[in-house]
Order: sequence, then C-alpha cells, then structure tokens
Amino acid sequence: MTTRGAPLKHDTESRLTLLRPMVTRRYELTVDHEQCCGCRICSLACPQEAITLSEAVLEGGRVIQRARVDIDPQKCSFCGECVVLCPSRAIELTINGQPEIPVIVGEAFPYLVRRNRVDQRAAEGARDATFIDACPVGAISAEVERDASGEVTAIRNVQVDKRACLGCSRCMHIGPEGLFTVTKPYEGRARVDATLCPEACQACVDVCPTNAITYDGQRVWLDERSCLFCDACTHVCPAEGALTIVRRRINHTPIDSGAWTKALALLVSRHAVAREFDIKGQAKRRRLVLNDEI
Repeated sequence: MTTRGAPLKHDTESRLTLLRPMVTRRYELTVDHEQCCGCRICSLACPQEAITLSEAVLEGGRVIQRARVDIDPQKCSFCGECVVLCPSRAIELTINGQPEIPVIVGEAFPYLVRRNRVDQRAAEGARDATFIDACPVGAISAEVERDASGEVTAIRNVQVDKRACLGCSRCMHIGPEGLFTVTKPYEGRARVDATLCPEACQACVDVCPTNAITYDGQRVWLDERSCLFCDACTHVCPAEGALTIVRRRINHTPIDSGAWTKALALLVSRHAVAREFDIKGQAKRRRLVLNDEI
C-alpha cells in the first residue's frame, strides 16, 4: 500500500516515470531514454543529487548501450531544473496533466533561449530542400513542389516544430541564406583531435544528438556550428583529450536567484560565471543611477 504523496517509480526500456500523486496536484516527471544523449547535465545540476547515469557500454568502438538516467524518487523534489537544462528535450514534467516547471513559476530559474525564426521570403527561388531531412529531430516541414524529374521547383510554408527543435542551427547553415535564424541555448567551444582517436572508433558519433560529429571511414569530424556543447561525446570517448567541449555561455531570460547561480557555476567556466555577474552588477548600478538611489 502506498501513501498519498509518496513518489512512485516506473522504469521501462524506453521511458522512466516518476509520479507524486497528491490531494490537489499530481506530479509526473518522465525521461525518454531513447531521446537522452547521456550528457550528464541533469545529474550535474540536480540540487538534490537525485539523478545518476550509468556508464555507456562500448564494443569495437561503437556504443552498444547508452548511458542510462536513473532518478531516486526519495530525493527528487520535482523542481524541474533538469527539464529546463536538458539539451535534447528528453525530460518532461507535468502537474495535473499540464506542462509546468515549479522553479520557473517560482522565478528561481530562467527559461533557456532556444529560438528558431523563419523568414518565408528566403525560401522564394530556393531549389534545394535537403535542409528538411537534415534536421536531426525532424522538426522542419515545408510544402515542396517538384517537376517530373524530381527536381525542386518551389519551397513554401516552411515550419519549425518549436517543441521538438533542439536549436542546433544545422538548418541555418545548410538551408537557403536567411531562411532560419537560430539562437542556441548553450554556446562554447568544441574541438576534436583525430590523431588521438582509436582506429575506427565512432562512439562520439553514436551519441551526438545533432549529428555534429561524423565519421567518413578514415577519421572523425566535428562541425562546431551544429554542436549543442552538451558534452555527451566526451563521456563516451575512450581516448583522453581527443574531444574537448567547453561551455562558455548559457542564453537565458533575465533572472537573479541563488538556485540559478549555483547551477550556472556547475555548468560553465568560472570566467563565464564572473562575466555574467559583472553584467548583472552593471545593470543593477544603472538602475540605481536612473532611480537616483546612489
């Protein structure tokens, strides 16, 4: 027999679900194991240290079993920080069946800026629709007209599913110029030293959520433009130093809270944290000047 309000856990091959049924509110936190890339951002930032990940299993340079998220139902507070931060949108939280994130409602956490704006005029005259299928999560659709030979003659009504889009910017770089304007939630630096890669190893390719890492049969290539800087690749790479991912900035809505400060310090470099605090300090001083408070 379970006590009302006590968390319940159900884990299957494809989905982990935590429930907290209460008198007036029913919390449901889900993790899509297939969508999760194993980046560990959620476990790194969890304020209750409730989230852990298993180690990925490699065989012959390929990932045969991805890292798997587990959540301790006795520790999880259903705060929603992991939902906000997840770069692959693998974690969702609903309250009474509706999406709701307590740390955002309580103004303790910001929204991450993940934006993809479409300028339909840029599609006029375009004759290449490969950007649609190139989206790693299938978030792009359009009306594509072709002639009898299969050549593209017109592209209209380009749409982006905002709930699916990861903000990787791949479409912006391979689509018609000006059609997409993407703002990534995470910014940083990504490098691969192929000379350190074990022969034929493609573990990083297997876990990259945006296909920013590819293997041409000879070596691994990394397109920094499409990288989310999630760091999933470095966690499966068997060669130390072969991959370097540095998060330098998180684009987010304005916020000033201890919870966000703590999370930020865990996710980006100290220099980036100091820079953000300096900007906040300047903004605060400006407000004080305008209000004649100093």
